[in-house]
Parts: sequence; C-alpha cells; structure tokens
Amino acid sequence: MPRLSTAARVTVIAGVIGALLAAGFAFWIRHEVYTSRYEISLRQAQTTLDEMRGDMEILSGGPGRVPSVAYAGTDEYFEIVDSYGRTLLVADGLELLRPGAPPIQPVPRPDEVSGWRGGHYWTAAAPDPRKLQEICGSPTTYNSRRCVRLERLTGRRLETVRVVVPIGAVRKPAPNSIIGRLHGTIGAAIVVSPLEAEDAVAGVDQVLRPALPVAVLLIMLGAYVGTRTALRPVERMRAQAAAISQRNLHERVPVPRTGDVVARLATTLNETLGRLETAAQQQRGFVADAAHELRSPIASLRAILEVANEHPERADWPRVSGTAIEEIRRLQQLADDLLLVARLDAEPESTKQAVDLAELVRRQLARRVDEGPGLTFDAPESAMVAGDPAQLERLVRNLVDNAIRHTRTTVAVGIEQRDGDVVLRIDDDGAGIPEGDRERVFERFTRLDEARSRDAGGAGLGLAIAREIALRHGGTLTVSEAPGGGARFELVLPQV
Repeated sequence: MPRLSTAARVTVIAGVIGALLAAGFAFWIRHEVYTSRYEISLRQAQTTLDEMRGDMEILSGGPGRVPSVAYAGTDEYFEIVDSYGRTLLVADGLELLRPGAPPIQPVPRPDEVSGWRGGHYWTAAAPDPRKLQEICGSPTTYNSRRCVRLERLTGRRLETVRVVVPIGAVRKPAPNSIIGRLHGTIGAAIVVSPLEAEDAVAGVDQVLRPALPVAVLLIMLGAYVGTRTALRPVERMRAQAAAISQRNLHERVPVPRTGDVVARLATTLNETLGRLETAAQQQRGFVADAAHELRSPIASLRAILEVANEHPERADWPRVSGTAIEEIRRLQQLADDLLLVARLDAEPESTKQAVDLAELVRRQLARRVDEGPGLTFDAPESAMVAGDPAQLERLVRNLVDNAIRHTRTTVAVGIEQRDGDVVLRIDDDGAGIPEGDRERVFERFTRLDEARSRDAGGAGLGLAIAREIALRHGGTLTVSEAPGGGARFELVLPQV
C-alpha cells in the first residue's frame, strides 16, 4: 500500500473530522427545525382548543343539527366527546385513522378537570379503502391534499392534546340544547400532526444534501492547500540542506519569520550544521596536527639514519641507535595517543565499575620516584569512584607526567572527599599557566611552549585526553594557580 504524503494525511484527517462535524451539524439542525416546527403545530392545536372551549355552544342546536362546518377551515383532526365517551363532532377522515375509538378516552369527572392534557399517544390505523374513496372522491374530483395526509399518517404514532370543560363552564344553553341533557363534562381533542415538521425538515434536507458534501470537500481542499503552503518553508530548508556538503558547511538553511515550530526546526538545523562545521574543522585540524607530529620524529629518524649510512666509518652507532630508539618511542607514544583519541570519539560510553582512585594514584607515583622531582601524596586509605580502570589510569598518568615535565622541584598530589565527590589535586611549582590559556591547554595538539614540550616528548594530546576521560565519567578537570606559584590541576569525580 503506498504511503500517503503529509499533506494527503492531513487532508484525509480533515475530511474525516469535517464529515463528522457535518453529520453532527445536520443532525442538530434537523432536530432543531423539527422540534421548533412541531412546537408551532402544538401551539396551533392548543389555540384551536381555546377557541373550541369558548364556543362549546355550537352543540346547542340539538341532536342531528350539529354544525360540522364550524371547524371545516382548520387542518387539524379534532373530535368532541361527552363524559360517556360518545362522539359529538369529528373531523372528516379522523374516524378512518382511529376506527372504533375516539382520540380521547372517557372524559374525567368534573372534580378531576385540570385544564390542558397532553402526551396521549396512539397509532393511526390504515384507512378503510371504501371510506377513503368516499372522502377522496372520484379521480376527477380527487382531494389529493386530504388523501395524501391520510396516507402519510397511516401507521404513525400520533400525539393528542385535549381540554375538558365542565358543563357548568359553558354559557347558558338554548332551549332543547343537548347540553341541557348532558351531565358531567365535554371534552375536545386535537391530533398534533407531525407532517408540517417533517415537511420543514425535508426542506432543510434539500439544502443540506448538496451543501454538506461540498463543505467537506472545501475543508479537505483547504487543508491540503494550507498544509502544502505551511510545508513550503520545510521544502526550502530540505533543498538547502541537501545542497550543503563538506565543502560548504558554512552555509545555513533559511529561517522563516513565523516564530513557530518550523522556525525552531530551521534554527535547530543551523545549530546542528554549526556543530558539524566545528567538528569538521576540528577533524581537519586534528589530521593536520597528527600528520605534523608524525612527520617530525620520522624526519628526525630518517636524518639520523641517512647521515650514519653516508658515513658509516665515522658514525657513533651506539648513539645513533639510542637516538633512533628514542624517536621510535616518541612515534609509538604518539600512535597510542592517536588511537586512544579515536577510540574515545567512537565509543558513546565507557564501561564503569568501582575503582579505588587513591590506590591508582599510589601506583603511578611509585613508578616515578626516581624521575627527579620530589613527590608528595596526601590521601585517605581509599577513594572509590565509578569508571573504566584503564581510562582512569591513563587520566592520572597524563596528569602526573604533565606535572613532572613542568615542575622545578616538587609535585604535590592530594585526594579528598567533598560533598559526595572525590577531588584529586596535582600541584607543581613550575612556571604555571597564564589565565588566558587555561582552557586552551585542554585542546588537542596545544603547546604553550613548543620547543620545551617537543623536547620533553609531548605532542599536546595528554591534557586533551585527560579532560575527555573526565567528562565521560561525569566529572570535571580544571586548571588554576597552585599555592606555590605553579599550576594546579583539579579532577572531580562522583564518589561511589
């Protein structure tokens, strides 16, 4: 199955949401129209009942003389009954929908009369065909409106509203009026037809059926166009990013002035490109520095061997071999440092285990007791940290070597436990490091005194490796001025 684009997915989602909203709106508007129109029909029925209640004297003409034309102009189906359930007056067609029973049940006694009564529901029956023909007439005189209404009401659940009036509430009857012979109450009932409400809803449907699909399509089209427009800056960023290579890492993607997530994405991409540019510059510098450092001992070794080979009879071969071995040792140390730097860059994390930093420092100092300067060590019996033993040993060795290389008389080493950390301090009494260069000394291939460092065998990688190891172990390595005027290197590692 092909994957949809972002604009297509947004369009589909917008279409689904739009369809749900359209369906909900259609249901709500149809319900509101139906309810509103039905309420109008209900109020009309109640108004007609008011007129009928105030004009009950239409029955005063006596039996057989009930003027059925009194309400012939209304569209309601009505019926008037007495307290015995006898139908006194009924609208044409109602008896077809309700054969054998009036819309209202036997009228209550006068003491139970309480004004309007509604909510009486019943189901319309199918009209008798012969009686339906009597009402509708022949095809030439077909009363289509009345017959259609009867057909539409067949089988419907209809509501009847009624009013019951005591006989005493009617004006004084005429002589020989049937009211005079009635006892109890007279009731009038009107069927509330739902047809007008349904016709109103049908009119709404004629508008909604074509309008809602068009509205959903417009929503989908707007979502598609809007998404494509919103993603246009992203496409420009993509094209610009694709054009950036190692040769033009200085270029940046355009940042739209929207202040939204797209602008933040562009800013993040530019920051990432900046870091890549810095890393590439550092890599090029590292390769150049490494080549330079390798070339120096190789050139020196070649020169020594070529001179000795040109004049073998005058060469001091023990001295030549000793010098060559020293240069080879420098090459080996430099190769080891370069391999360690590459491994630190490649490995995301270091393995960690409990390491006694105090014991590790003791071993390093014990190997250097005969190297010249005095060594002092002040530390507790043990100082446990978590880390890679080999890397931590390399860190301590680089710091001790650096201190011995630059001190005059004494190197003071101390360990203390402070605020949950283990702090290692190494002080020398050498020339120290100027404040402006105290961060630069941790950069790779950095020498503050080129000649002295090269003579001493340093390549400018020791302190850079030491800081990298400290950072990988969650610690810090800083340099400051020692109390004796030299340099103080302070290593802080989390205590186990």
